[in-house]
Order: sequence, then structure tokens, then C-alpha cells
Amino acid sequence: MAELTASSTPGRLYLVRHGQASLGTADYDRLSALGQRQSRALGQRLREELPTDLQRPWRGTLKRHDQTLDYLAPAAAPTVDPALNEYTVDRLIQSALAQAIHLGLEPPGEQAFADPKAYLDTFLAWFPQVLSVWQDARLDCDHNGSWQAFHGRVLSPLPRWRGEMALGLSPVVVTSAGVISTIAAELLGEDLAWQRELNVSLYNASVTVLELDQADNWTATVINCVGHLEQAAERTLA
Repeated sequence: MAELTASSTPGRLYLVRHGQASLGTADYDRLSALGQRQSRALGQRLREELPTDLQRPWRGTLKRHDQTLDYLAPAAAPTVDPALNEYTVDRLIQSALAQAIHLGLEPPGEQAFADPKAYLDTFLAWFPQVLSVWQDARLDCDHNGSWQAFHGRVLSPLPRWRGEMALGLSPVVVTSAGVISTIAAELLGEDLAWQRELNVSLYNASVTVLELDQADNWTATVINCVGHLEQAAERTLA
């Protein structure tokens, strides 16, 4: 077998958020019917944009990652890496509620927690405050651990992605909003306020594409792109 060598046309890094999951049901971690349609449209977009033989699929171990990648129909077997798993939002919120007075947080009312799907905008407006106190190491969450550990974990596949890109291949990484926003902020040199804003504004089945310029600096081709979702109703945040 011929040895692979560096390509004169490096690949790009595709960060893909999973399709809509099933918020408000007993099993959030599965695609909704809309999430399935979003993922099909995303797969079509990727096949038109990037030959499947140049795609190197990656995903976390969560069900919604697996199901989304299935609809992308990659030609190669994926690399499955738990480093790409999202922090557990429910546990982070539970910890924030238990420490709210100490942290100076003002949580949403009881109605919002009784029907999170109906009050999604309320949660998306409040959640950056939770992320902020976690990132400042003021929020203790035994389940999720520290922000610093999460940050280091999600960046750990980067050397392998760079290696694939040097060969002219493009990693297509199916993961979650917290992971994508953390990676994008780090590589683009953005601050944590930017990361938090992107975290809560990434659409389901969105594409963020990063590449290296001639000076080995990361640049963004697109961020949070959902041009393949033509109808406004197909563009969801949870």
C-alpha cells in the first residue's frame, strides 16, 4: 500500500451539530422526526460540497450523534470518541439551582422547568449565566467536573484532525453545541463571552467550517450555517 503524504490542498474541519433531539420527552437523546429531516438535508449538502472519499467522519458516543451521522451516509467508518460528548446540561442546571443564592443567579420560574420546550427562549437567555459561573470555577458540579477539564477534553482530538487535514482529508465531526462552540472559540482566538453566545445560538444540523491559512492560523469559512435548511421552521435551537 502506498504511503500517504501531505497534500498540496489541505482539508478543512467540519464541525456539525446533531439534528434536533427530543426535548421534553423521556428520551431526549434521540432525533425527533424533524431532526431526521434536518440530518438528511445536511447529508445532501455535505455530499454536494465535499466528495465522500475525502470525508473522515467523527462523532461522540451519544445516540443523537450516531443517528445524525447515519443520515450523512459517510463512505468510511467513523472514529467514535467520547471526548466529543456534550456536558450534561440537566446536571449543570441542577447544580446551578442548588447554588443559585450563593452565586447570585436568578433562575427561571417553576413554569419554565415544568415545560422547558415551551420556555426554550427563557432557558437560552439564562443559560449563559450558568456557563459563566462554571467557567469561572465558581459553580461546583460533581457530574460534569470542571470547565477546564471539559475544555481540554474536547480539544484533545485536534492533533489527529490536523493530521488528516494535512493529507487533504476533511474531518466531519458530529457533536453538540457546547463542544463546537468551545473548539471554535479556542481555534479562532475568541473569548468565553463569544463562546457562550455561540453555544446557545447554534442551530441543529448546522455546519461550522474551519481551515488553516498559509501562516498556520485558523480561520472560519462559515459559522453556524444552515443554508441547507430552507424553511424557517426547520431551523431549531433544541
